[in-house]
Formats: sequence, structure tokens, C-alpha cells
Amino acid sequence: MKFSSMQFLTGLLAAFGLTVAMAQTGNNGAKVGAGGFLLNVIAFEQCPSGEFQGSNRHQIAVQGTQSGNGQDSTARTNKIMLSASENGDFWVEDGNACLGDARFHLPVDHLNCAAPCDLEEPTFTQYEVRMRLVGQPGGKVSITSCVLETEDDSILVDSDETDTDAETLCSVESNVWAVTRTVGNGKTQNRFENVSKELLTVCVDTTDDGVSECDERIGLFDERGEEYWWNWDAYGRPHVQLVFVPVQSGST
Repeated sequence: MKFSSMQFLTGLLAAFGLTVAMAQTGNNGAKVGAGGFLLNVIAFEQCPSGEFQGSNRHQIAVQGTQSGNGQDSTARTNKIMLSASENGDFWVEDGNACLGDARFHLPVDHLNCAAPCDLEEPTFTQYEVRMRLVGQPGGKVSITSCVLETEDDSILVDSDETDTDAETLCSVESNVWAVTRTVGNGKTQNRFENVSKELLTVCVDTTDDGVSECDERIGLFDERGEEYWWNWDAYGRPHVQLVFVPVQSGST
């Protein structure tokens, strides 16, 4: 079934109204204070048409892949390009990753990850991000942060000094989250979890030694990178809720 633009907007606005209420009350582990921002990233089997551009949008559509015969088929990699917001606000410039690259702006007055970013427990100075998945069980999402290094200031320590080609580096951390449910014994699943280091940094292998291992964590919008983005692979139709929380609000 193909979704019209109006059906897409109606569904997302309804979902947004519900999730905002839950986030503001702190349900399922989310803590949103003044200045918090909620972003919904929703996977579709058949994506809606339209670019969905606008500064007031809190949703991004991505292409999901249905699993067949109990096995997950190869997911289409959606790209959500990340930019430093010039006006200090979170906002979605292009909300449809199905038709190309979506674009999401994040406020950065200075490098959010205190330099040098700690490999295991980085400290964030402006905001952190919480995430949970909702929707039908069986869906899952893999999110990988990537950076295109600048030609003048290479991240790769073993780069040939005569080679000025910019390299694309993606985080070597393996991040896969699955849709779960609340179980009968009262234990709450689908809780928000802190994914700041996975989504706000790129943990890269800077050496060319044949071993894929993170040895440097690059914060978003580090000046050594020209472009930053999330590779977003959705299996099934997971609905991801991201809550960006100011550090000063007491979110740790």
C-alpha cells in the first residue's frame, strides 16, 4: 500500500503527540527538561513520496526491509546527514531518507564531546541522546556514525602525506537494537537508553594494520571532518524515538 503525503503526516503527528507526552513525564527512562528535543525516525516498507522539508518537523522517514522466511534480508542503508545548526536549534531540513539523504541539524556552540573524547566513557558538555524502539516485535535497527575527513587534516595517522583524497570513516562499534515488549512479570522493556557515544561520536580505526579496532573517538563536527552522518539500516518497520537532553538538565 502506498502512503500519501497527508496520510504520512497524519500518522507521524499522531505518533509525535503520544511520544512527547511519554517523554515529558519521564516514562520508560526518558528525562526531558527545558530545551529537550524529540525526533522520530520511522521505517516504511513502502516509503511515502515527498521531500518533507521544513524546520518544524520532528520526523524522518527511512526505507525498511521486511524479513522473509525467518531471516532478515539485506537492509537498504539510509543516510541521515548531520549538520551543525547555525541558529542553535534542533531541526529537520529534509525528513525523507527514502528519496535520497535526509538532513538533521544539531546545535553545537563548541565540540559537544569534551576533547579528547574518551574511548570508553566520553563526557558530553551540551546534550546527550536517549533512544528506544517501538512497533511490532521482530524489527531492529543498526545505526552507524560516519565521517568524511578533510583533505588538509587527515584523521588516519598512517595516511600518505602526498595523498589528499578525503577518506570516509565509519564507527567500528557494532550497534544493533531490537524492538521488545513489556513482559508479564512487570519488567519494563522498550526503555530509553543512553546512546550518546554511539550517535554523537564516531569511534574509528586510525591505523592501517589489518585489525579493525577503535583507537580514537571523534566527536560530531570535529574540524577534521567535512561531513558527518548516520548510516541507518532498518529491518522490518521499527519506529525509533530519539530524545536529545541538555546536559544541564541533570541527565546522566
